[in-house]
Amino acid sequence: MGYVAKQAVYLPVSDFLDLELCLLDTRPGVQPDAFVTELVRRWLAVEMERLSLRKNGRAMRGYQWKNIFLPDGTSLRTSYQGTIEFAKVVGDRIVSDDGATLTPSLFANRHAEGRNAWRLVWLRFPGD
Repeated sequence: MGYVAKQAVYLPVSDFLDLELCLLDTRPGVQPDAFVTELVRRWLAVEMERLSLRKNGRAMRGYQWKNIFLPDGTSLRTSYQGTIEFAKVVGDRIVSDDGATLTPSLFANRHAEGRNAWRLVWLRFPGD
C-alpha cells in the first residue's frame, strides 16, 4: 500500500481511551484510527445515498408515528398471550400479515383493549 495522507481529528482524551479499551475487549488487534476511519466511511456512504435520493426528487416513503418515522420496509412485531403477530410498513401504511391496514395502536390492540403500542410494539428497521 502506498502513502496515504492523513489529517488529525481531535477527540476528548477520555473518549479516545474509552474507545481504545472497548476495542481491546471486543476487537483485539483493531487500532482506533482504523476503526474510526471505517466508521466515517460507512457514515459517508449512507449520507451520500440519502442526499442523492433527496436530489433525485424521490421522496422517502414510510409511516409517521408521532415523533418516529418508520421507513418503508420497517417490520413491526407484537405479542399477546403467546400469539405473535407481525406487520410491515408498505409505502405509507402499516399492513398486517392478513392484509389489514392498521395504526400502531390498532396493531397492539387487535386481541385486547387498552394496550400501549409504545410499550408493546417492537420495530425492526430496514437493514437491521
